[in-house]
Amino acid sequence: MLLLLAPPGRPAAGCPAPCRCAGTRVDCGRRGLTWASLPAAFPPDTTELVLTGNNLTALPPGLLDALPVLRVVHLGANPWRCDCHLVPLRAWLAGRLEREPYRDLRCAAPPALRGRLLSYLAEEELRAACPPGALCRGALAAQLLLLCLGLLHALLLALLLCRLRRLRARAARRWPLTTPLAEEPATPEPSDWR
Repeated sequence: MLLLLAPPGRPAAGCPAPCRCAGTRVDCGRRGLTWASLPAAFPPDTTELVLTGNNLTALPPGLLDALPVLRVVHLGANPWRCDCHLVPLRAWLAGRLEREPYRDLRCAAPPALRGRLLSYLAEEELRAACPPGALCRGALAAQLLLLCLGLLHALLLALLLCRLRRLRARAARRWPLTTPLAEEPATPEPSDWR
């Protein structure tokens, strides 16, 4: 029954809450969304995404890159915080052929960049607006996680090799390779030949 209520071209479960979907258009505009309440993913066939009039200060990295056929995203009327967290969005916007829909994106913070147009900010200005080490902490956490996973992998491999060595030793004791296949008959001594 739910499939009958879904808009054409969109499965009923494909539209993230609290958005509305019509075909390949996903409308999440004016819903009070923040970074934390923004849906984690959108349908991959989304061609138009409306995020206008929310409380978005940045977008999660890779959110727009995960939409291969996205043609336009409406981002106006959001309080963008122009710092290092906005670098992925700026890079995505720079790669767009059509830039007209993004000309009105203005920084709401930090005070030094308030009112500036995002399209005219250099990446260095965005990075400089973050406290020292803000980007490094994320990279350090990722490297520590990879190190822990590598150590866990090495430990599991060592345990597996020890177990394999024990199994081979046990098999060698039970089934030695030099065991004769059949018992040979005793040969008579030369003194018994008479």
